[in-house]
Amino acid sequence: MNNVKKILVFICILVVLVCIGSIVPVYAQTATPDAQQKLDTLKDRLASAATQLKQSQKRAIFGTVKTTSVSTITVSTKTSDVKIELTDTISVFQIIKGKRTQLTTDQVSKGDNVVVFGDYDTNLDILKAHVIFIQDSIPERLSGTITAVSKKDYTITVSTPEGQSYIVDFETTTKNFYWTRDKGVQKAGFSQLVIGDTIHVLETQNSKIANRVSAIRILDIGNLTGALPTPTATATATPTAKTTPKATPTPI
Repeated sequence: MNNVKKILVFICILVVLVCIGSIVPVYAQTATPDAQQKLDTLKDRLASAATQLKQSQKRAIFGTVKTTSVSTITVSTKTSDVKIELTDTISVFQIIKGKRTQLTTDQVSKGDNVVVFGDYDTNLDILKAHVIFIQDSIPERLSGTITAVSKKDYTITVSTPEGQSYIVDFETTTKNFYWTRDKGVQKAGFSQLVIGDTIHVLETQNSKIANRVSAIRILDIGNLTGALPTPTATATATPTAKTTPKATPTPI
């Protein structure tokens, strides 16, 4: 909604500037010096407002809180340090005991892993935050193919193109989406995650277990190859190997 308002304001400013530009040549012939000065001042203010709108960009960053003060915090990302302006309108959330809990900016501390959404002012080099999420760890992205699904534990095993294998926990807060060419992206449940599907996961690392992550958001784009899942072929071959020893002792 804020974006729509800004776009409408920007369009209005442009219309006003165009109108003023067309009126000034005619008006300047009869305007007094004082009136002309006021008109020029108005044009400068409108042009400045339009420039400020262009300088503001929507942005989301991930990082660790490096320093804090009364009015700002500095978040260290992989590429740079970003200064965050703190205001009373900022919403702060953290998942505590499986529930999203609302906090205050005073509870954001040095060392916290955070995700920040806001408007970045390129002129002031500062991010005016709207929402801050405090995370147990910094979210990362994981892509690969589902090789196993456990409905009992609500986990899936994902094999990456690099040959690594990860166990992904499907949490109560996990948002799952499924993409098709006909319908685009739609909400989905855990039951729609199928072996052989390619998925993209926004996740946080489990600090206690290696190669195990918790899913924040999953995008399932289906079985791209159409090939039969590898675990199915393995499961078929396994019983055959077990029956062979049983047949061998019979003649003896």
